[in-house]
Amino acid sequence: MNEDEDRRSDDRELVVERAVRTAAGAGNRLLSGGVADAEVSDARTGELLRTALARMGVRWASEAGAPADFVFRDRAIDAPGEDTGTGGLAPVVVGLDGGVRSARGDDAGARIAWAARGMRATALLASDMRTETERSGGAPRIAVSLVLEPKTAALVLALADAGCEVAVFSAVSETDPAVAAELAAAGRVAVFAPTGGCPDPDAARRLDAEHAAAVLAWRPEYLIDDGAHLIRLAHTEHREALATLRAAAEETTSGVRPLREMAAEGALRIPVIAVNDARTKTGFDNLVGTGQSCVFATADLLDAAGWSGPGASRTAEGRYRGIAGTRWTVLGYGPVGVGTARFAAALGARVAVVERDPVRALAALHDGFEARGAVEALPRADVVVSATGVWHTLDAAGFARLRPGTAVAVAGGIDDELALDELAAAGWRCAPVAPGVDEWIVPGAERGVLVLASGGGVNYTAGEGNPIEVMDLSFATQIAALMRLMRDDPPAGVHALSEEEEHLVARAALAARGADADPAPLGARPGGAAQPWTVHRYRA
Repeated sequence: MNEDEDRRSDDRELVVERAVRTAAGAGNRLLSGGVADAEVSDARTGELLRTALARMGVRWASEAGAPADFVFRDRAIDAPGEDTGTGGLAPVVVGLDGGVRSARGDDAGARIAWAARGMRATALLASDMRTETERSGGAPRIAVSLVLEPKTAALVLALADAGCEVAVFSAVSETDPAVAAELAAAGRVAVFAPTGGCPDPDAARRLDAEHAAAVLAWRPEYLIDDGAHLIRLAHTEHREALATLRAAAEETTSGVRPLREMAAEGALRIPVIAVNDARTKTGFDNLVGTGQSCVFATADLLDAAGWSGPGASRTAEGRYRGIAGTRWTVLGYGPVGVGTARFAAALGARVAVVERDPVRALAALHDGFEARGAVEALPRADVVVSATGVWHTLDAAGFARLRPGTAVAVAGGIDDELALDELAAAGWRCAPVAPGVDEWIVPGAERGVLVLASGGGVNYTAGEGNPIEVMDLSFATQIAALMRLMRDDPPAGVHALSEEEEHLVARAALAARGADADPAPLGARPGGAAQPWTVHRYRA
């Protein structure tokens, strides 16, 4: 292949990457499980598009016998108008020329309504919840502590429609102020989140603390938590909240971990359902949704910054060449790490995994990725993604191993997953080079490492968070957990969602997509064994 052919191949891969990212971003949609239609004049570009989408779990309309959620054409304006796709939302039409058509409006109210239309499993479970609240004659007080964007707003409004009194809390760094203002103006939900511009970091910390204390003072009976931050606050500095707080449901891996520690020490005074551990959450939200949204948000930031990888003279002076062919190092191979590696590879990245658990490292190898130690993998990386949810996963020593120009992001994320505090203490200086991109430079050097989204979770800090379809599953799972807590009143401790409740959520999501699971045959034996245990191969 000569230089011109090589350049054309690179250009095609970049066109495909941008089109795929646009398709997901225009409506905050999940590609996996969706249906696409494509009519592209350049055969090689069409082949690359189909390959990338197939790797992401996208089906084709001609094969699925279903309407398309994503339509790709040479120009978006050339595509015909189409009706509702498989997810209940109008399809996104993407032109390879950069054009896009989406039925979602831009203002906060339109974005909330769009999310609500796409969250049909959540709506179905909320309807079931309304039946229960009407039967009991009560109006349970529920506080929701999650990243506040259109999908969370749709959840809290669904809970209000179900007959609940609802409050929502969100930190400054995790709030879309326009969405918070829209909710506050509607007057149906108590809002403990910023509705205006973001203050300076010290003011943001004070405001977050005030809002966290205020939502507990609102005296919720039930709590949907993220990171178990409010649960821990209620058990430490605001123990008076435990007088009315009956139970909680925890959304994240990083939140379940301290709750299990609290339970083991006998310090957890309320029942908590580990929603994160439900198959309808971890297997979709963590694995597919976070994988897609973090890889795409990382690429969005690097594209806008003109990133050319390690070795380029300056970020803003380079030409973004795309993810294809770049080396990614993914730290951690839990569900988030698996999803990140898969979506990066689907766009043509070469992925190495750094994982301390040898079984997970072996799984990465069998999934087609390199399994390496950090000492070997970090110096070779163009992009590093921390996917552990563990404090100081990438410490100062790890940063020192990276080449100047290497990009670093966090998938999912907790506070200080990147040890930027260590870098500051060691004299590294931070210089902004593009929106959402900072360069951290070691003393005496001219070039440094590029940190995305200030070290926060890149998908919700620099993007709209996880796609609608996976949050529909997560939020439906949360409602199933709330109904269980209200119905059963379990003892203090960490509890799992039952298989029956997982099936309830999954069947609702399947029905919303025009699909179903095969029903169990009549007379099927409990436990699934094919024969009674007394029947075996070697009997006399």
